[in-house]
Amino acid sequence: MRRRLMNYGVQIGKFPRGKRNLITDVLGVKVGNYTLISDSPHVFRTGITAILPHEGCIYNERVVASSFVLNGYGKSTGLIQVEELGLVETPILITSTLNVGKVWDGLVSYVLSRVPDARSINPIVMECNDGRVNEAEYRPLGEKEVFMAIKHASDDFSLGNVGAGTGMVTFGFKGGLGSASRTVKGYTVGALVVSNFGRKEDLLGVGEGQAEIGSIIVVIATDAPLTARQLKRIARRGALGIAKAGGYATHGSGDIVLAFSTAHKIPRKAEAPIDIKVIPDDTKLFQKLLDASVEVVWESIYDALLTSEDMVGRNGKLWKAVEPELVLHNLRY
Repeated sequence: MRRRLMNYGVQIGKFPRGKRNLITDVLGVKVGNYTLISDSPHVFRTGITAILPHEGCIYNERVVASSFVLNGYGKSTGLIQVEELGLVETPILITSTLNVGKVWDGLVSYVLSRVPDARSINPIVMECNDGRVNEAEYRPLGEKEVFMAIKHASDDFSLGNVGAGTGMVTFGFKGGLGSASRTVKGYTVGALVVSNFGRKEDLLGVGEGQAEIGSIIVVIATDAPLTARQLKRIARRGALGIAKAGGYATHGSGDIVLAFSTAHKIPRKAEAPIDIKVIPDDTKLFQKLLDASVEVVWESIYDALLTSEDMVGRNGKLWKAVEPELVLHNLRY
């Protein structure tokens, strides 16, 4: 079994890891995966990852959020309204690029199954292109798979070749799903990445400088009470975590970060002002939350590499998992 970074006795940064070292260490957050691996009638290596900010009805009890686009070669949906209102109102789904439309439609069906009178829904569906490994053009994922991914959401979940990470490639090696968390003065910051970016030279320091298509989706969660503006600042630090791991935001890479806080639930039909506590920007605590956001993304990317396994994809091509020492060397010395 492939091991995570923490299993090698290596610590990234200065903050202690959470209990599971997963985004679900943020209380209430759940993650579910639907994974499709099939060779008939087509070579499918794909899936859906669902992130639930809390266990209630997210449509009626929204969470504060913001996003940051480092490089916009991407097809994610729902981010325009997130930026306008500073709120997330659906589960956050991540999938294959060409399956965004069908997964979006499935997420609408899911929300309507819980809120039949909903007349405006902002489904958040993010994506990476798994077409190097998966016969993505056949778009096998839809409503049934969306419901299954959400149904399987729990505190504990697998990493590597699962869910949206199934068909991913990172730094020329097999990539996938990664996650990490940190505790900061009684609060928790967690990240989940679908890692599908980078050139081999970016990890190894040698290569031919070839362009590399790909993307990385980052979701950062915290239970710290923050505004949407502050979460924008948190999301930007996610980009630094990508850079720390070796990312250069190449031309064809969609590098997108979504950050949310579970500290407050914003009711859809509030009739009176809502009391919201906020950590001031100009405090040591807020700076620590910014720093921890870099650490969790950085480690999540390496965990996506370390937990992914060899996979034969379309056209019989073998995508090799990284040798752990190639990741560990730069951290140890």
